[in-house]
Amino acid sequence: MSLLIQKGLGLVVLALCAGLAVGWMVLRDLEEEPLRVPDRRPGTHASPPLWPSDAALVQRFSDTAWRTAVGNTNLASAFVTAYFRPPPPPPPPVRRTQKFQLTYQGFFETADGIQRAYVLINDRLAVLAPGARVVGDVRVGEMNRLELRLVQAETQTVVVPFRGTREVEVPVE
Repeated sequence: MSLLIQKGLGLVVLALCAGLAVGWMVLRDLEEEPLRVPDRRPGTHASPPLWPSDAALVQRFSDTAWRTAVGNTNLASAFVTAYFRPPPPPPPPVRRTQKFQLTYQGFFETADGIQRAYVLINDRLAVLAPGARVVGDVRVGEMNRLELRLVQAETQTVVVPFRGTREVEVPVE
């Protein structure tokens, strides 16, 4: 007989023995006397009351019992974890700025009405027309003999007096 057939017959014999053992245990349990159902007629046994006594009711529904129950519901659950929460978003990038010293040196106007202003930007002389970009988002606004008005970020006005110096801070891109 081949090895495969021998293993198959061994498994059949093992299953048959297991079935016989289970059947024998069931038959043995059937021979014993069945369990008795407890007798619940009044007066036969000392059984616990169906409703709590008046003192127990008062204690269960008192203010202190409700406060402790509500206080316990606000506790953190043992089944909640912070492990799977995403990390907080990174902080916004720091806006880097650079400071410039602007000195108004005067202006000139041609016979055709063309105006130019002399502005010293950190020791570098620039000749600028109205509306020209000085540094960053700072542009030339109005110019006259006594002052130069610069517009920064379309909303702020910076006034530089004649031969006066102002420090302007602009964002670096």
